[in-house]
Amino acid sequence: MKKIYTILCALLCFVSLTAYSQVVTVQARLDSSSMLIGEQTKLHLEVTQEKKVKVSFPVIADSLIKGLEVVKITKLDTTELEGGRIKVSADVLLTSFDSATYYIPPFKFIAGTDTIETNPLSLKVLSVKVDTVKQRIYDIKPVYNAKINWAEVLETSLIILLILALLAVAFWYIRKRLKAKNQKEEEAIIVNPHEFALKELDRIKSEKVWQQGRIKEFYTDVTSVLRLYIQHRFKIPTLEMTSDEIIDNMEGIKEVDKEAKMQLKQILRLSDLVKFAKWTPDLNENDLTISNAYLFVNETKEEIVEPVDTEEKESDAESSIEKD
Repeated sequence: MKKIYTILCALLCFVSLTAYSQVVTVQARLDSSSMLIGEQTKLHLEVTQEKKVKVSFPVIADSLIKGLEVVKITKLDTTELEGGRIKVSADVLLTSFDSATYYIPPFKFIAGTDTIETNPLSLKVLSVKVDTVKQRIYDIKPVYNAKINWAEVLETSLIILLILALLAVAFWYIRKRLKAKNQKEEEAIIVNPHEFALKELDRIKSEKVWQQGRIKEFYTDVTSVLRLYIQHRFKIPTLEMTSDEIIDNMEGIKEVDKEAKMQLKQILRLSDLVKFAKWTPDLNENDLTISNAYLFVNETKEEIVEPVDTEEKESDAESSIEKD
């Protein structure tokens, strides 16, 4: 009775394995069973299965086995077959730098709770044979110092010197032009600082940058014009001073009335708030700033007295006497 039971169990296992093997089949094969050292060959892994069956491929590391390195693993490729079956395949590119015969163990695929293995493989890696009769083997040659080609060195040096000379001349010329331009503008400011200031204020007013949201640029331009004007009008080094220092120095100038000083203080204080405290003034304050800048320049400008020609004055007096 026990023998019959054992035989039935064995038959059931055989039938179930046979049935499952018909559902999933796995295969591993190499393009070549041998290769030269340093060459590459492909390992093909294939699974044939029904669509509803889920099969997991084996995880392959950087080295398949010791001495056999993995260069590249392709993505899984699925091909439709007849009868509702599919074939899933992947290629593994292998190489080796040691001559030997490598035995590749079976790859294990997981299908549900079962493990299906491929056939084992072998790969022979051959070293390169050297015919020492036809090809002599020489020792490593020593390091030789390269000879210096002085003609090339001289030519390269002359080209570099010529380029440097041209750059120096261009730099000198541009700097001279800029210096002459700045000097000309500086002389214009020194001769008529109030005309320069009014001209610049006209430009700022016509651009109306504060209406475009460029508030900081507007106040920077206005204060820069006033700083230059004060520096050349009253000989105060305003470009090196803070707003408080400019206000303190202006307090000591008696020829500037109190109202003009208040106008300057309003501009400088509000400008500092805009530039450093990110203050956003309203439209009336912007209009007041440009208006006070005009008033300050007009109220503090130096009055130029034109010399009177005495000879012309005497001739006018004589002519008036003769008429009498």
